[in-house]
Amino acid sequence: MPAKFQFYEVVKVVSAKPELSEISGLTGVIMGMSENEDGHFGYAVSIFDVDEGWCAMEEDLISMGTYMRREDFYDGSSVRVRVDPETGEGHIVEWNLKE
Repeated sequence: MPAKFQFYEVVKVVSAKPELSEISGLTGVIMGMSENEDGHFGYAVSIFDVDEGWCAMEEDLISMGTYMRREDFYDGSSVRVRVDPETGEGHIVEWNLKE
């Protein structure tokens, strides 16, 4: 069964679940999704009013009928990270095109 919501779709949280009571009635945007082995979808929702990411199941959300764009969240910038193979720790490094 396909996902009910798509990336960057604006949704409203409409859940009576106690764990979502803090954001019930608020709107946000779908930033991620996953499907479990039973075919049920869970979503990472960035809630506008609290500027936080929350996890919600399909039945906890309704579509507002609008979409945002990837560019509304990501500007295309990036960083370079070098990982120490002994410790597994990563450190941000300057770009050096000669390497």
